[in-house]
Amino acid sequence: LSDTFSRLFAGGPPAGGSSSSRSAPASRPPVAAGPSSGAAAAGKDLGDRGAAALQKPAPPQGEAAANKKRKAAGSVEQGAAKKPRLSASEEKERQARTLFIGNVPLQWDRKDVKTALRAAVGDKYTGQFKPIWFRAVPVKARWTSMRKVGSILGEYDESAADAKNAYVVLESPDAVPVVRRALHGVEADKRHKLRADGVGESATLQVFDRKRSVFVGNLGSNVGEADLRAVFEEVGEVNAVRVVRDKETKRCKGIAFVLFKERSSVKAALQYWGAQIGGREIRVTKVENRDSNAGEGGAPGGGAPGAPPHPAAARIENKLKRRRIKKQPKSAEPRKAKRKKDGRPVRSQINKGRKKPRKAKQAKR
Repeated sequence: LSDTFSRLFAGGPPAGGSSSSRSAPASRPPVAAGPSSGAAAAGKDLGDRGAAALQKPAPPQGEAAANKKRKAAGSVEQGAAKKPRLSASEEKERQARTLFIGNVPLQWDRKDVKTALRAAVGDKYTGQFKPIWFRAVPVKARWTSMRKVGSILGEYDESAADAKNAYVVLESPDAVPVVRRALHGVEADKRHKLRADGVGESATLQVFDRKRSVFVGNLGSNVGEADLRAVFEEVGEVNAVRVVRDKETKRCKGIAFVLFKERSSVKAALQYWGAQIGGREIRVTKVENRDSNAGEGGAPGGGAPGAPPHPAAARIENKLKRRRIKKQPKSAEPRKAKRKKDGRPVRSQINKGRKKPRKAKQAKR
């Protein structure tokens, strides 16, 4: 029984085996492994081997440090880390090499700006256009605190503005006027004409020539440069247009300046007072001298801080003042009696307050 039990359950040698195995008394029969215990043991063994196979060897300390540095470098390339600030002299030198481009279509990216620059300049400038960045991008209200994200996603608020500004750094300050003259006035599309200028001391269009400019008021919040050009190009060639916009929403504040190429166009443009732009009657006036009043923007009169006041503000205020005086009730004080040179009252004034005597009725006889 012992041999049979061992052969069947313990995997011992067969009955025809050695005599020693048959004659050896079994002091204790071996315990057969049941199916549940065998499965548990097999599962444990497989789990140990699987864990050993899946477990990766820990990298050495030097390699881990290298991986960490590579990740940090990648985050810097993606803009996660801030670039070192330039000194005052370096910032001034870079500003002298920077070109400003206004009225850029919203759908344009850096590649489109570079293509337009190359096509306009040709062989006059063969240097690099790098870096290029955009500003004054009208994004939707939910992206006002994260304008860069809204610009990347293309969440533009076209009801506020249909253009943005671009800045391009050139290789030398001498290249700025060359590129500016070649690019200024280039048609990007049917609604956009590029406006090129320098930055800082090299800017020529930062302050319009008041003798060749007009001030336009009472504009809608969604008016663009194309709307103003469509009206004023009928009287003369328009050199540049500046629409004053809100810093946050980029909507028009209701005022703009139009610069003509010739001074003779200003007189004809003043006749457009009352013309319709966007369903509103505009006001067109001359641009007054900055020194004539303390008003900002080259126009007299008050206004919101940071925005050019209306040039006709003083004239309108005087007109309203005259209306208020005219509507005032007349004084109820009695008029002074007329007197002669020697101080005696005039005869007509003596009997003025007396009652006239009644005529006696004649009795009928």
